[in-house]
Amino acid sequence: MSYRLNKFLAGLIVPSTLLFGATAQLTAAEEALEAAIDEVIVTARGREESLQEIPESITTFNAAQIERAGIKSFRDVADLTPNLSQLSNFRPGLARIQIRGLITPQVGDAPIAFVVDGITASDLEFMNQELFDIERIEVLRGAQGALYGRGAIGGAVNITTKKPTNDFEARVSTSFASGSDKRVSGVASGALVEDQVYFRVGAYSRDYDGQISNTFLNEKADFHEESSVFGTLNIELSDTSRLDLNARVTNTETGIGYYQAVDAASFEDFSLTTEHNVPGLDKRDLTEFSARFSHDFASSTLELVTGYSESDQVGFSDADYSSQPSDFDGFHYAGAQENILKVESTTFEARLKSNDDTRLRWAVAAFMQDRTRDSEYHNYDDAVGNQAMTRSDFDPSTVVFSILDDNSSDAWALSTQLNYDLTEQLEVTAAIRYDRDERESFDSRFIESTYEEKTFSEVQPKLSLAYQMDADTLIYAGFSRGFRSGGFNEPHPDISRTFNKELSDSLELGFKTTIMNGLGTLNVAVFSIDQEDAQVTRFNGNTFTLENISVDDVSTQGIEFELAVQASDNLMLMVNGGKIDSDIEAFGERADLIGSSLPHVADYNLNAVAEYEHEMSSAMNLVLRADVNHTGPRIFSFDVPEIESSKQTFLNLRATVEADGWSATVFADNLTDERQVEDLVFMGNAVVSMGRFPNTGSSYGVEFNYDF
Repeated sequence: MSYRLNKFLAGLIVPSTLLFGATAQLTAAEEALEAAIDEVIVTARGREESLQEIPESITTFNAAQIERAGIKSFRDVADLTPNLSQLSNFRPGLARIQIRGLITPQVGDAPIAFVVDGITASDLEFMNQELFDIERIEVLRGAQGALYGRGAIGGAVNITTKKPTNDFEARVSTSFASGSDKRVSGVASGALVEDQVYFRVGAYSRDYDGQISNTFLNEKADFHEESSVFGTLNIELSDTSRLDLNARVTNTETGIGYYQAVDAASFEDFSLTTEHNVPGLDKRDLTEFSARFSHDFASSTLELVTGYSESDQVGFSDADYSSQPSDFDGFHYAGAQENILKVESTTFEARLKSNDDTRLRWAVAAFMQDRTRDSEYHNYDDAVGNQAMTRSDFDPSTVVFSILDDNSSDAWALSTQLNYDLTEQLEVTAAIRYDRDERESFDSRFIESTYEEKTFSEVQPKLSLAYQMDADTLIYAGFSRGFRSGGFNEPHPDISRTFNKELSDSLELGFKTTIMNGLGTLNVAVFSIDQEDAQVTRFNGNTFTLENISVDDVSTQGIEFELAVQASDNLMLMVNGGKIDSDIEAFGERADLIGSSLPHVADYNLNAVAEYEHEMSSAMNLVLRADVNHTGPRIFSFDVPEIESSKQTFLNLRATVEADGWSATVFADNLTDERQVEDLVFMGNAVVSMGRFPNTGSSYGVEFNYDF
């Protein structure tokens, strides 16, 4: 074990002692309680298993927890998970995810695999939409390449939607919140043919006026309109065969690019506002289809899964983040920008796994995915600069320059996994996956001079050992490798076109224990990660292109814990948190940054939840919930590494009356109106030194659900 990891662990002795001391004090009241922590079943390793009996760091949310916590997006999930965060960015499809110190570059792939009902999302575009009608969410932390393939360099998110039912059921929901935020949704489920063919259909709509003002145009900049419809059909073909069909279509219109002009002294001064003369508008259409066939043999199960996804996005916004005219002496050029992106992918996966009730459990799989990602960027001259302009005011003659990139990926993989019980208490897990990704990129106007192609591949092993000390305590150790494919920067003759693949090697030690005679659980893990060629995106001011650069070596040590206690028959307490010590060890291009962390990586986060349930009558309960999220400082860019954010604390409150067939909730999100910087970009001119992307302030609302 390295000196840095030993030093890091030594610093945890005091907080760990306090944690175990608090647990011991809670134990004193356990005999007076009747409730107990329910067993949590997950499918993270491809089969149903108890969360407390598998050697993985996993945070889970079931349907009841999702509803009581008001989870409606992946950001809501991240806010309740140790060492995981999501920050807003230029537009909704580009939100940045950070997990255990691994980040999302603006060019390239996210550091997680995002899997919905067995289909792995091919692009970040398909991760950032509303979570709706969800049965369970599982967040796996640590490299998961052997199980989930390329992209799972920092972890994986496994989402299971609600399944159709034999008996008819339906739900309608509506809510109203600050910013005239109106949501309406409905779901219906039942049998078309009893005990054989089942359906589930639903739709939701959101109409949000916004809360962040563009003071120059006197209108809201962060408006959001979204509508979606989905349908699921499950067919029992026989006693051993099933076919599941899924479809979803989502349309959004949102405000984008509402950056605010700030400098180093004012980057956290939220009295400064958005002042654009060109309003931002982003339109995005998502279409997703999938099919799953499964067949049970005598000793194994075969699954064939295929999916098709398409995203069409067009955005237009202010390019200089101001309402000022051009000032050529000050190197300020008023302009507008248009972003056009189309992503299309087809995925197929075949899996064969053994039955669960054997000493040796195995699985093999084959994976294929074909993806095209075609983007266009057009920069327009705003000849006036200080008058209200819309898309119709700009024509092709005002285009200053354009960047086009037709990008494709043709990938396949083979994998196998073995779980073997050496004894009744000792389990060894071994898995390996080989991924191969053939990529190409070119500007369709100049194919011959811009064409690039390269193949990225990697073998990703995983090995863990789990020892069940007794019925309540599991200890484990493991090693895993993750792989994020390399790719190509936007075409320009003055930049390096190819960026390298990224690797992460993770070592993890952990334990899981049930405490207080089943009234609580405590899970703790320490980890060490070595990143090679970590991908970071920068804006190249000389070429006006987004460019991925590779940080040669990043070393990260960290700890995570999750504590849940049924403190009384009515009160549930949950606390989790994580701390990261991440340092750049080698960076050939920027030796001055050795010792720094990567952008957007918070030093730590801490989440606390209290949920109190009171029986108002035999048919009605009152549920009071409070959750607090506290996050440490982070830097935003290698352009301005000396600028570091403040610590942030967010408080959310919810009060729900639950009755047979309906529920009503009043809530306050970000009660204290905490403001934070979501993104910070370096502009470097006399008018705009930096552009700051702000978070939304507090929100208050009511929600009503009715079940048929």
